[in-house]
Amino acid sequence: MSELQVTFNGRRYTFQPGATVRIGRSSDNDVVVDHPTVSRRHAQLSWEATGWVWQNAGQAATFMAGQPAARFGVGQPVEVSLASPQGPVLRLESAAPAGQPPMKTQLASAAGLPVEAVAPGTNVGGVAPADYAGAAPQGYAGAAPQGYAGAAPAGYPGAAPQGYAGAAAPQGYAGAAPQGYAGAAQAGYQPAAQPGAVPPGMPGMPGYPAGPGAGGPVMPGQPAAQQPDMGSALQTLIPIRSWLRDPGWRQGLRLLIIPYALLPLIFLQLFSNAQSLTTPGWAYSLYIAPLWLLAFWWLIHPPGRPGKVEVLAAIGIIIWTVIWINTVTIFINDKLSSPLTFPSALVVGYNEEISKALPVLVAAMVLLKFRKLKLDPRMWMLMGTIAGLTFGLVEQSLYTPAAIVSINHASGISQADAGALLFAFRVFVDGFQHAVWAGISGFFVGMAVNYRRRRIPLLLLGISIPALLHAFNDWTLTIFSTVWVAVIVQLVSLLLFLGYTLSAATIERRVRRNPLFRGQSMLMERFSQPDESPGT
Repeated sequence: MSELQVTFNGRRYTFQPGATVRIGRSSDNDVVVDHPTVSRRHAQLSWEATGWVWQNAGQAATFMAGQPAARFGVGQPVEVSLASPQGPVLRLESAAPAGQPPMKTQLASAAGLPVEAVAPGTNVGGVAPADYAGAAPQGYAGAAPQGYAGAAPAGYPGAAPQGYAGAAAPQGYAGAAPQGYAGAAQAGYQPAAQPGAVPPGMPGMPGYPAGPGAGGPVMPGQPAAQQPDMGSALQTLIPIRSWLRDPGWRQGLRLLIIPYALLPLIFLQLFSNAQSLTTPGWAYSLYIAPLWLLAFWWLIHPPGRPGKVEVLAAIGIIIWTVIWINTVTIFINDKLSSPLTFPSALVVGYNEEISKALPVLVAAMVLLKFRKLKLDPRMWMLMGTIAGLTFGLVEQSLYTPAAIVSINHASGISQADAGALLFAFRVFVDGFQHAVWAGISGFFVGMAVNYRRRRIPLLLLGISIPALLHAFNDWTLTIFSTVWVAVIVQLVSLLLFLGYTLSAATIERRVRRNPLFRGQSMLMERFSQPDESPGT
């Protein structure tokens, strides 16, 4: 019995015989390969009488040594590429069954060579190449590959090279084939310099180059087309054509690097003649907000990828938040006295947190009523961060002009520094701070929609937690001359938010099994942990 080891992206997975190992893009696979070109259920590895066997299960192909391979056994270590020859690489390894010699030993025995002389890729006497884990390449299953017109390729005993079916081998071979070919000559090589010698360019032989174009002195008889040139060397070192065909360009994060490197320069050109002091704040807040959103996506990690429904919900939340803050939120805040007392700060906290939670709740209820669709609470948590980032973008536009004016009219370096730091806080942190609070309320909105029996208490709790934190933050900044108290409030907020990102799925499972809530959840039972039982 031999265990299977699968290595991907530096992480090694170990599986015992008898298991079925699922590999693919979906998060419920045993080995998750999060790449857009990989199938959701790409392949599976199962234990059979002959050992571990790879079987493709999705539409995307699997490549081994650059060739498609749908089904093969796993013996010696082998690397496979998913979706394309340049796709994500997995390393598979399983010890050979007891009593069976390693593949290189089999190849060396078939060729009558020492084990050290068998190079990866060698094909001897019909035995699979050394770097194929126990299986011959696709198309070699007892028949000649396409294009050989009924004649087996060179290297198969009893068969002459292509074009020599039934005829003698080319002149100069004198019955001796290139290294690694048992009894048959190979087409495409010039006759050797003397009978019984191996033609130049064959790998593994002392005194010869590793292959055509591999460097070293050009041996007599080597075709001119095989001699190295500077053009091929540049194509190897700067493979522009290969880059253009690489499916990795379809990855959004890789493409996002381009606009993020260019946008600051574009802003300088577009807004060099701007007349409004809010322009720099808007420009750089819009630049920073998507980066925060990517961080929130990574932290919350909602199941699946956002589809059309989720995108439309996010757009609706953004539009609602912008309209609401300008028509309702600012109007209520302007009615409060200054400086803020704690009751006034509490009104601000609830006013602003409701402004961010309300569009998330409306979107969730619309989907439930008209589409009969419940999303995972983690998805609504992410939607809450979108509402918070939007709120922060609008709010910073009200404050950054004052920071810019203070920089311009500063009477000393300390005042200029304070204005610059205030501007940076509003641009870089304001949206993030609101997103953290709104993300907490968004999680509770998702729970309230899924469990209508306790909908009102869940909503009240979900809004009250961030509202109280928000109120303490604003109040302490008003009454204390130091920001250290606000730092403590912000730290508590972050710990709560990060805690929910870690345990959102566990909380949802426990709520589903609690008799106080009793209701259907959108999560499937198959996501339940085996060590948990109803009522825990």
